[in-house]
Amino acid sequence: MRTIYKEGPTTEYTDNAGEHADAKEIFGLTFTVLNANLLDAIIERHKVQAEYDWMVRNFTVQEHVKELHNETSYASRLCSYMGQKDQIQWVIDRLRENPHTRSAAVTTLEPLTDEGYIPCVSLLDFQEEAGALNLTVYCRALDFGCKAYVNLVMLYTILQTVSEKAGMRHGRLTLIVKSAHYYCKDEDKVRHILRAEGAI
Repeated sequence: MRTIYKEGPTTEYTDNAGEHADAKEIFGLTFTVLNANLLDAIIERHKVQAEYDWMVRNFTVQEHVKELHNETSYASRLCSYMGQKDQIQWVIDRLRENPHTRSAAVTTLEPLTDEGYIPCVSLLDFQEEAGALNLTVYCRALDFGCKAYVNLVMLYTILQTVSEKAGMRHGRLTLIVKSAHYYCKDEDKVRHILRAEGAI
């Protein structure tokens, strides 16, 4: 968040519905998370409960989501891909069979049906390194002024779950974010969080 706040230029953005909103944005941000959980003290101090609950639900409940043009949730895409495949169980089975595989990767993209909404979290790639299971995630976009923090925690939770069920210790979560941004309407909130946490 601090990197976007300090270094991100302000850009004009128009969403798929034609709505305009200025954003501060950095392209190609890569960072690593070594530990994350839903009871994180910083999240507890600053979370917006409705945003938090919505994002947790997106990762945990298989359903169509009205706010996403009635497209399916992350939980649906990961655990019942196209209504047919539990990708998370597939990864677990693949890692049990060969912990060193380089092809334990799954996607949230459903190109045959995705129309109004393209998932922000696009690819999850699991890889063993020195006996630990790492997760690298490609995101087309993450809004750090709103729900990105819950994405990080839920992705780390997926890493922990897959590691445990595959009989491996969990390692690090690395995110590659094409568009790391927050909307200018959220700049006061972002500044408040950064100041409160001594980041600026």
